[in-house]
Amino acid sequence: MSEETTVDSTTDAPDAVDELYDETAEGGGGNGVGDVTALQAQLEEANRRADAEHDAFLRARADYQNFKRRTEEEKASLKQYLTEDLITRLLPIVDNFERALQAAEQTKDYEKLIGGVNAVYRQMQDYLTREGISAIEALYQPFDPNVHNAVLREETTEYPENTVVEELQKGYRLGDKVLRPTMVKVSAGDE
Repeated sequence: MSEETTVDSTTDAPDAVDELYDETAEGGGGNGVGDVTALQAQLEEANRRADAEHDAFLRARADYQNFKRRTEEEKASLKQYLTEDLITRLLPIVDNFERALQAAEQTKDYEKLIGGVNAVYRQMQDYLTREGISAIEALYQPFDPNVHNAVLREETTEYPENTVVEELQKGYRLGDKVLRPTMVKVSAGDE
């Protein structure tokens, strides 16, 4: 009976094959050279496949890193472009605010100041509408936690429970997405 040889994973594969060959030759059983040659051929093929898979893995990892870098660069570039576009569109509104304030300072006419500020406010509302931004209707509506942020409750018998009775800060949405919920006071009903 021959001793079994265990191959330590830290040894080189060719050394393990040589040890197996030596044991087979000492035991005198079978054709050791043919077995070893076949094992060496299998080992070489396995090493070639492992090297090819490793190279493919390294290429895929490099491709992914390049893709990730390009995506981040494109995202940053798009954000910068959108910010520039937004600011460019808002600057005329800022200019009109400045004109309204200068005119009010020169004339000291409160009515003209109110008229100028209202004109700029309408210009801003038109801009928001063109961009698809709309105010969330809240007053006297049933409270909806998806679009309302209740910060106060008021006991009242005038409105059904959980009805928005006061709008503290206007909320806005872009299409179906809530940009900012409306801050509201909600009726608590008569307890």
